[in-house]
Amino acid sequence: MIDLHTHTTASDGALTPRELVERAYGLGIRTLSVTDHDTLAGVPEAAVAAAARGMEFLPGIEITAVHQGRDVHVLAYFLDPLPAGLAPFLERQRQDRSRRAREMSARLAALGAPIDMEELIAGAEAAGTAVARPTVARALLDAGHVTSLQQAFDRWLADGRPAYVPRIGASPAEVVRLVMRSGGAAVLAHPGLLRRDGLIPELAEAGLAAIEAYHSDHDAGAQSRYLRLAELYDLAVSGGSDFHGDDHPRARCFGRVGLPRARFRPLFQRVRQAHAVVHEEPSRLEAAP
Repeated sequence: MIDLHTHTTASDGALTPRELVERAYGLGIRTLSVTDHDTLAGVPEAAVAAAARGMEFLPGIEITAVHQGRDVHVLAYFLDPLPAGLAPFLERQRQDRSRRAREMSARLAALGAPIDMEELIAGAEAAGTAVARPTVARALLDAGHVTSLQQAFDRWLADGRPAYVPRIGASPAEVVRLVMRSGGAAVLAHPGLLRRDGLIPELAEAGLAAIEAYHSDHDAGAQSRYLRLAELYDLAVSGGSDFHGDDHPRARCFGRVGLPRARFRPLFQRVRQAHAVVHEEPSRLEAAP
């Protein structure tokens, strides 16, 4: 089993990187990527735990871009646990997440649902981890303002609800190019949820490596559609459960939804090629007469 889309406590997941690896191994997953939001903080621990289990591990991240006021998630896979060139950008991403969380907290206070976000933000900033809307939702749950995380989103945090704050960030094409410059392969995450297929040609031209066709929220029709689009634009295919934790609806798909082994090789070749362009070609050029 191959799962290339999972989250840990480094962003909005419920399990630590080591716990995630152990759970994955127990479910029969033998190739894994940790793809936390806008941070690589969970990758080193997960890599060590995966190596101890003899698992294949692909360092990853899920970067949030912005298109016409909406989030567009771009998965990125690397051979390096800490790819060069990403750190300053990711720091800006996390700073904007903190800004957004503070604004949501202020709006919630005005709505009669105060929460204390400063301690959570300070801890995340110190650890290099990411604050996300589920972090705010958990704070609302802990404060007794809601009875479930879903209720927090439905009542206050979802797009268009009273405490929602839009993100500020780079465009999807800019993120794709940044990933390439860092030696990674960029993948459009869960396009069936995004419903912006018109972006695919532009992103393919910018250097997109793959589309995430296999995902917990893709039905058979969506999966077939994105397999066809990947072929049309000469892209590889990725896939994963997008597991966040046992209290998330996608938990039932962990160990069940993933990337077929035959689809992994073309994707991994794209990752290796991206790595080679950044890390091997300069040395060859320097050696040339």
